[in-house]
Amino acid sequence: MEIFKQILHKIKEYDTIIIHRHMRPDPDALGSQVGLKKLLQVNFPEKKIKVAGKTEPTLAWLAKMDDVSDDDYKHALVIVCDTANTARIDDERYNKGDFLIKILVPTMLASMIKTQLIKKR
Repeated sequence: MEIFKQILHKIKEYDTIIIHRHMRPDPDALGSQVGLKKLLQVNFPEKKIKVAGKTEPTLAWLAKMDDVSDDDYKHALVIVCDTANTARIDDERYNKGDFLIKILVPTMLASMIKTQLIKKR
């Protein structure tokens, strides 16, 4: 439970949150990314929350990505979900924010959630 408190603390700390997922997304990657955005918007309506990466044309009916500028990353919390390794993160600017949280839900171990808090500065 401690890791969830740490994540909530970081979410409360930042006014801008940018959410990434893996390249060539499947529906669960988009669902994780956009679902987290919606959850945060409902609970923190005062925050600027964006989803980053390329819009997948075949899945555009599910979700379209936001326009995210380089300036958006200044003083931003970045959350990466549904991505096993950094080489597969869509949009390499994920490392431009102030703080990075990686949330991995392995397909084979759906009951376990691995979360990593990464101090940037």
